[in-house]
Amino acid sequence: MIEEITYLKGFRMSVEKKLSNEKFVSGAPEKVVEMERKKQKDADDKIALLEEKLATL
Repeated sequence: MIEEITYLKGFRMSVEKKLSNEKFVSGAPEKVVEMERKKQKDADDKIALLEEKLATL
């Protein structure tokens, strides 16, 4: 479970890096940017859920 959290945090960081790149956000089609934002939210949700489960163990 800890490995999955670590992976998801790394994945989220790569998505955040992409979204913080002005050239990417301004040059990419809106659907691509939306998809990256969805990936970021999904990663955040999964991390929160796993950390919650981990805290109850």
